[in-house]
Amino acid sequence: MIGVLGGYGAVGGTAARLLAGRGPRADGGEADHPGVRVGGRDGAAARRFVDAELGGHGEAWQVDALDAAELARFCAGCRVVVNCAGPSYLLRDRVARAAFAAGADYVDAAGDAAAFAQPAGTGTQGRTAVLSAGMLPGLTGLVPRHLAGLASAALTPNAEHGRGCGLRLDVYTGGLDRLTPAAAGDFLLAGQEERGAALAAWRDGARVARALTPVHDVQLPYFPGPVTAYPYLSAEAERVAVELGLAQARWYNVIAGDGVLAAASTAGQAADLTRAAELELAGRTPYYVLLFQLSGPHGTRTLALRTRDSYALTAAVAAHAAMAVLRGDVAAGLHHADAVLDPARVLADLEPVAKIEITDAVAPIDLVAPVFEEGAL
Repeated sequence: MIGVLGGYGAVGGTAARLLAGRGPRADGGEADHPGVRVGGRDGAAARRFVDAELGGHGEAWQVDALDAAELARFCAGCRVVVNCAGPSYLLRDRVARAAFAAGADYVDAAGDAAAFAQPAGTGTQGRTAVLSAGMLPGLTGLVPRHLAGLASAALTPNAEHGRGCGLRLDVYTGGLDRLTPAAAGDFLLAGQEERGAALAAWRDGARVARALTPVHDVQLPYFPGPVTAYPYLSAEAERVAVELGLAQARWYNVIAGDGVLAAASTAGQAADLTRAAELELAGRTPYYVLLFQLSGPHGTRTLALRTRDSYALTAAVAAHAAMAVLRGDVAAGLHHADAVLDPARVLADLEPVAKIEITDAVAPIDLVAPVFEEGAL
């Protein structure tokens, strides 16, 4: 049984549909319909989802993730619990602890360094846990590893180079998309130091504070119109920079229109930000782009991933992670998804929900204005 908490929401609904259509068999193949348990605060909504979306092939549960007893009952009998509920800053490790106590493995479509610290204190009781198994964080850590692997393969075996080979990574993620209340809650807390640093960049093995500035009305490849690029070096970005030995890394959140960005500076609660996103989206076609460029001795390689539904993308990564755990591909212990999942296999699994392009034909993007010495022309 696979338990999906928040299983009829924007992320959980797609994850449940994906998981209900495939599962491991004893012979290593895949079964058509593994058992899926869909849970959320509204039991009637869970039942309607199972009947309408899963053809009745699943269990519907009423469960409040903040109620320890209800959560324990939901997790009992599950092999893997996939948490698609939120916001993650409020749930922290509650669902993970309940899963471990029930003898289940755990996958979180969100989760970050802050949530990581708590279950790490007591361990996973011999179970497997995969956090940050979504689009951002998750996919945004996996793709740089994929590009770095391609770059290593392009270098000659006898080339004289250190780890990282002076590589520079530039990442632009965002677009025009709806914002759920849970996502809005996490967005409002994105500026916390434990989660990352606004305006920071990565240079020569260290975070450099206030190294970058926002860029307005810029046209980026693969984005359909002018956008605002807001520098933000997340905890995931720093970890990836360290593990890949990057010389430089610049990460930008991309926003189509300044309404959401303006609302974020004044919003008192998540609902305010959700409404601002709805106004931005009114009458327009949603899109989301993840654009990565890795530059070094191999040249500049670009990977662009485009979707109309970022939540479906998050769900696809979470479902992939759950299947990897069920297959035994991930060892016991606590892991970030990007550190244990196979990037190529994840990208192949995303093809139904995203268009992916890898090319060497896009020129390097540089939003950093040159710095001139005083008196120079």
